[in-house]
Amino acid sequence: MANESLAASAAVPFSPDEAVMAQVWEDILEIDGVGPDDDFFSCGGDSLLAITVVAEAQKRGLAITMVHLFKYPTVRGMCGAAVADLPARTATVTDLLSPADRAKVPPRVQEAMPATRLQLGLIYESLMSDGAQYVCTAAHDVRRPLDEAKLREALELVTARHEMLRMRFDLSEFSEAVQIVEHSVTVPLSVADHSALDADALRERTALVTEQLGRPFDPETAPLLRFHAAALDGESFRLTYAYHHALLDGWSAASLLHETVTAYADLLAGAVPEFVRPVPYAEYVRLERAASLSEEAVRHFEALGEQLPSIPPAAGTPRMTGVEARVPQADTDRLFARAAEWRLPVKSMLLAVHGAAIAAERGGQAADVAMLMSGRPELEGSDVTLGLFVNYLPLRLDLAGATWREAGQLAFDAERELLPHRRFPYAEALKIVGHRPFEASFNYVHLRRGIELVEAGLVEPGHFSDVSFDIPLCVDMQNAGDGLTIQITVDTARYGDAFGDRLMERLLDAVHLIAENPDGHVIRA
Repeated sequence: MANESLAASAAVPFSPDEAVMAQVWEDILEIDGVGPDDDFFSCGGDSLLAITVVAEAQKRGLAITMVHLFKYPTVRGMCGAAVADLPARTATVTDLLSPADRAKVPPRVQEAMPATRLQLGLIYESLMSDGAQYVCTAAHDVRRPLDEAKLREALELVTARHEMLRMRFDLSEFSEAVQIVEHSVTVPLSVADHSALDADALRERTALVTEQLGRPFDPETAPLLRFHAAALDGESFRLTYAYHHALLDGWSAASLLHETVTAYADLLAGAVPEFVRPVPYAEYVRLERAASLSEEAVRHFEALGEQLPSIPPAAGTPRMTGVEARVPQADTDRLFARAAEWRLPVKSMLLAVHGAAIAAERGGQAADVAMLMSGRPELEGSDVTLGLFVNYLPLRLDLAGATWREAGQLAFDAERELLPHRRFPYAEALKIVGHRPFEASFNYVHLRRGIELVEAGLVEPGHFSDVSFDIPLCVDMQNAGDGLTIQITVDTARYGDAFGDRLMERLLDAVHLIAENPDGHVIRA
């Protein structure tokens, strides 16, 4: 069910466009009785579901954008907004490769396109670390018997669907770094039987497998991922995999797991797997290049640069250490209830929590944050496309005098202001600001792909985590279906060994306060 206002607002007459939009919401959010004045976020929407809503609305003839949805988050507001309120279009890019580069593309490949700016940054830092950085690993227990032939068939099917799984980089033959998509590749899969191992031996063996899979990748050789499957008993197996972060973001990794396991289960049952057709990754490359030409974005980051302090670089070699904790379920439930009551996304509430903890740690009233944004195209099938769509951008959250409710609204407004520039390259934004304006990043993920696997009984509950970027303090808040988890990755060489635990205490305390004392002030004297 949606929020309590649905029944009353549904009685208000719809215009034809509003009726279409309300049906889109009901279909995507899986609720009934959406009315013209109901709020998208109170009905369970978030930024990733917004991509699907916008794509489906456009498919049904409604000209809306992500910015439109965040600015007018009701059915009536979206459909009644003036065209003048929509963001101006940036210059478009039609040819991704120059004619000279296009002529160099090998004849027996499927596609070639420039690397994105973030991919370039990850590859460069990876090469500087001899390949040690940005290799991501994960392990999940699949609730199905292990059949090597069927698992290979499932991997072949998913690899054929997604061009990024057949991609390699060419760093020298073209005028810029280029992504080459091969027509076909064989994803490495090793298989073992761990059914005779006790819990301690299994833990040690999984650690060894993860270490072996996580060895450096050569970015110029496809594929940039590896799999290992180990039987646990006659009814389940542990699927461990590794991939280069330039290939996939966290949502894409969860989607890869979802499709692989779903296809495998279908094949075991004798069914034919069926999936929505993904959007070509070149569409995102095109959008990023267009965004980099935006004069509006340049003005935004120039103005922001005048407000933000310069964060000095760390001395010495970073020593990244992780801290993880689950938010008490009672606090999680109250936090989600507050978000619905205040018609705000859960993400905004948690950004306020993050800002409050950082400001308290620094003894100030504002937090300067590297906000993780998603730049996925608003097209049908984009939500299942695999690739690297994330982007870190600077954001300032001034909490002076704010109550928790006001802080949640300030966080939402700050993200909404940043949204039109979400694809503007991170490196270019830093150049415009003129210095590194933040020390801490924030990311909230609600990975429905992984949750669906757990709910379908295909995978044991677990967390779907990502790796950190080149920021000395990274805070990730994850809803993986079994509660809210906070993960901190901190450079202890810079902040000291006790910093991560101390910040975690502040974050958990802030979640408790926003749930327990919403009218209290964020910054306490």
